[in-house]
Amino acid sequence: MYTIIYIYRIKKVHEQTFLDITEKASEIYLANGALEDTTYLADALHGQHGCTGLMSIIDVAEDEAVYLGQSVFRNKSHYEDVMKQVNQDEEISRLYDEMTKIIDFTRVISATFTTGDRK
Repeated sequence: MYTIIYIYRIKKVHEQTFLDITEKASEIYLANGALEDTTYLADALHGQHGCTGLMSIIDVAEDEAVYLGQSVFRNKSHYEDVMKQVNQDEEISRLYDEMTKIIDFTRVISATFTTGDRK
């Protein structure tokens, strides 16, 4: 499996707009072959069981909410194939433009993880 995650810090006044955009974008990813595309609202950011919490490594303002976006693919080549299709979608470009109006992408954290077939 291949997954890409995003950690977003969203101004609370923009939460609903953010969720509306991610819902529409998720439909596009899924329609083009992504296995899963989910956005999660953070529940506990201070760490548990002796672990360091996310709040210890990123700054989150009081007027912000934290969300995790996760997209799952069969493997990296599947991800690349899906993204070629997604990037040709005019709606995804419009949604990205809307997103840049409400969040600072330089503050978004992104990472990819893989298991099994690493192609």
